[in-house]
Amino acid sequence: MSEFRQDIVTKEWVLIAPSRSGRPYEFKKKPAHSEKLPEVSPSCVFCPGNEKQTPAEILRYPEKGDWKIRVVPNKFGVLELDGAPDTHRNFYVTLPGTGSHEVLITRKHNEPTSMQSVGEIDLSLMIMQQRIDELGRHPGVKYVHVIQNSGQLAGASLVHPHSQIFAMPFLGPHIAEEIKGASSHYHIFDKCVYCQIIQHEIAEKVRIVFETENYVVLCPFESKMPFQMRILPKNHQARFHTINSTHRKELAAVLKNALTRLYTKIGDPSYNFYIHTLPFYKGTNQAVPEEAYHWHLVILPRVNIWAGLELGTEIYVNVMPPEKAAEYLRGEEL
Repeated sequence: MSEFRQDIVTKEWVLIAPSRSGRPYEFKKKPAHSEKLPEVSPSCVFCPGNEKQTPAEILRYPEKGDWKIRVVPNKFGVLELDGAPDTHRNFYVTLPGTGSHEVLITRKHNEPTSMQSVGEIDLSLMIMQQRIDELGRHPGVKYVHVIQNSGQLAGASLVHPHSQIFAMPFLGPHIAEEIKGASSHYHIFDKCVYCQIIQHEIAEKVRIVFETENYVVLCPFESKMPFQMRILPKNHQARFHTINSTHRKELAAVLKNALTRLYTKIGDPSYNFYIHTLPFYKGTNQAVPEEAYHWHLVILPRVNIWAGLELGTEIYVNVMPPEKAAEYLRGEEL
C-alpha cells in the first residue's frame, strides 16, 4: 500500500508508491557515459590542449606541469560577484544576480567520478573546500552551493566530468527550510536532528547502504527518488569546508563507493549530487548555532521523471521504497 512520508526536517511530503515499481534492475536507463570515450577529446573545451577555449583560470592544480584540476568561471554563468546588492520593488521583487558561477574540471574526458581514484576525488573535495572558504569571505555571499550533474538526464550539457560552484546572495528555499527545521528542532530538543537521524538509522539498519568509521550512507526515509542516497558524517559537523584532510580523504572513498554502487547496480545512471552546509551569516541576528545543523551530501539518481503531481504540489512520488533501495545497493538481491 502507498504511504505518505514527511521529511522530519523540512516537513515536505513524499508519496512512496511501491505498487507502481518494477524490480530494481528495471530502473536501468541509457548509461550516462559511453564506454568508448577517449581519455582526451580534441573537440571538448574542457580537455587538455583546449585551455584557451574556456575563460581565464581561477586556479589550476598543480600550478606547473600537467594539471589535474582546473577551476574556471562558467562561460555562460548565471551569477556575477560585481552585481549591485540592492533589492528593487515595483509590485514584483527583483534582486540583481549577484554571486559567481564556477566550473571545477577534472582532467580525463572518460573518467567520471565513480571511476576516479580516491586521491583524485579527494583533490576535488579539497578544491571545493578552498573555493567555498574563499567565496564565503565576499560580503555579498551568504551561501556557496556545490553540485555535480552527470549525464543528460541530470542536466549535464557536456560529457567531460566536472562540478559546479555557485556563490549566492541568499538561501534557496530548500536549504532555507532545512536550516529553519534543524534550528527549530535544536531549540526545542537541544539536539541536532541529523545526529538523531543517524542514531535512529544505524539502530534500525534497514535504510543503511554502508557505513565507515566516520560516515554513514543511507537511503533517506522520505526519499524523493529511487536509490536516493545521503552521506552524513557520524560526528556532528556543521560546515563541509572545515573538515580535516583525514576525514576528507575518507569522504572521497565513501563517495566513490556510493557512486560505484550506482554505476554497477543501476547501470551508470545520470545523477545529481549536491552538498548542503551551514551558510555564511554576515549578521548576528540571522545566526543559527553550529550545533543545530549538520552538513551532508545528497545523491539523486535520475531514473524516473517528475510529472504533474510533483510539479503542481511538490509532493514527490517515489516508486522504490528506500528500504528496498538500500537492500539492493548493499548487494542483496530482492
